[in-house]
Amino acid sequence: MHLVVFRRGGALDPQVAAMSPSGQSPAPEVHYLRQGFLKTDWFAPGLRRLLEGLSPDVVIPMGRMANCHAGLLATRPRSYKLLSTFRTGRSIPFLYRRALTRSDYIVANSHEALRRLASDYRIHRPDTSSVIYNGCIRDFETTIPLGNLATRPEPRTHNPEPTLHLVSVSMFRPQKKQIRLIRICSQLPDNINWKLTLAGEGPTRTACQAEAHRLGLADRIHFPGLLKDPRSLYCDADIAVHTSDQESLPNFLVEAQMSGLPVVAYDVNGVGETFLHEKSGYLIPHRDGAAFLSALQTLATNPPQRLQFGEAARDHARKKFSLKAQTSAYIRLLSSLA
Repeated sequence: MHLVVFRRGGALDPQVAAMSPSGQSPAPEVHYLRQGFLKTDWFAPGLRRLLEGLSPDVVIPMGRMANCHAGLLATRPRSYKLLSTFRTGRSIPFLYRRALTRSDYIVANSHEALRRLASDYRIHRPDTSSVIYNGCIRDFETTIPLGNLATRPEPRTHNPEPTLHLVSVSMFRPQKKQIRLIRICSQLPDNINWKLTLAGEGPTRTACQAEAHRLGLADRIHFPGLLKDPRSLYCDADIAVHTSDQESLPNFLVEAQMSGLPVVAYDVNGVGETFLHEKSGYLIPHRDGAAFLSALQTLATNPPQRLQFGEAARDHARKKFSLKAQTSAYIRLLSSLA
């Protein structure tokens, strides 16, 4: 296996450095494209020449930038199979659409994503497309490190008068709508003692902090920034909440359920495929703030139901989003293509 990285200095660097052979599987050979001083996500100098030299059986572009370049590769004669991926809730540009149209196969990370390809872009390939969900890459089976917490959290079920801890983990981008979540939480009744943690970085974080101050909620809403390992945050939480406008299949909701958290989330894109409505959480019609608030109050005032939903969430996530199951699905697909 070869891993081609467009530029140095990104999120993949520490993972690449930590790669080592495992069992009988060798570590992938890593290739950084030579961007020089430019350092942009959209520049891939020498990519086609590198692929020709490697003579791969299958090429898998992962992410928006890689799939756009795959749109260029798809128009040329090639000796390899091209497996394009669709894992975004955002609109996609022309070259990305070309890759999805001309590749040998498409993998999406939700059934809703395939439906959106057909309805929004008229890319309907039932015989050469399939769904492989995001596998949960974090370990929730062993001891969870508490590096993100000042003190060890109290068990959720043994604190006689607990503070209800709500959590949301995602980038602060306009489509994520954390400011909407802040306003919904501000309407919780006075008899519910709650706090909200909004983890992540991004351009809308400052506006969300200002809104929390404006509503007099600065002492209830915590902005810890981007967490390298959010597992201890899930361990200290009671409910995972999500009010985004656009999604593909949010890893945050998968990880939260792996940690045993019930979910309250808006029904957008692939969100509804991450949990079981009225069994491990509540799927709320998009932008129905009153329904979201009602579901939140229901779980907030019913600890036994939270526990029941949380156990169902953990069981569902382990069965549907295990890394082993998704990896096996990719291996079967690659074997059939090669």
